[in-house]
Amino acid sequence: MLCGFLAVVVIPTFVFACCPPKQWEGIEYTALGSTGADGKTHYTEIEQKVSVDTDRRMVYVAQSMVVDGANVMQNVLQNYNTATQYITRNGNCEKMGVTSVEPGCIPQNATAVLKSYMGAGNSKIMTTVYKYVTGMSTSYITMADDGCIPMAYEAAGQNADGGGFQMTVEFFGITPGIADTSVFNEPAQCGANVPAFAGIGVGRR
Repeated sequence: MLCGFLAVVVIPTFVFACCPPKQWEGIEYTALGSTGADGKTHYTEIEQKVSVDTDRRMVYVAQSMVVDGANVMQNVLQNYNTATQYITRNGNCEKMGVTSVEPGCIPQNATAVLKSYMGAGNSKIMTTVYKYVTGMSTSYITMADDGCIPMAYEAAGQNADGGGFQMTVEFFGITPGIADTSVFNEPAQCGANVPAFAGIGVGRR
């Protein structure tokens, strides 16, 4: 069984006025602290390579995680056409419903709160920080003005079960296009006989 770990996929929902490339890839580093309804605290670090194709409505993530001190390596394929995601680890597969929000240009009543920049000199990148509220969480995302490329993301809030979380995400090496579209093929070990589980995959925006 793979359900001892959460499938944490962090692909922020972008504001309507700013649309990233329809296909893009990059590296994300995520730090996530959370408190469960039972009061227990948890800490997760994730380094992941992300491939996003909004035309296909699919996301592929190769993750290396440390979950409360335990090392986990897994791949996650999210298919928003079927609302299904596949998590593969150690040759095994779990199939479940997608619980995270599909990436893309989705209005979230976002507000531009800061114009700034990253880098210096010829490497300076002009940026805009947007704020938006979703449910019981507040998010800030920093986007490059040229090309609407994600640079950084922060979110904090409460979960429906009464717990809370705080998350930071940094983006590196974002490039347009998909180098290998075969990453969107259903994994061979995820055949029709694989049982489906609900409520395991978690994505916060």
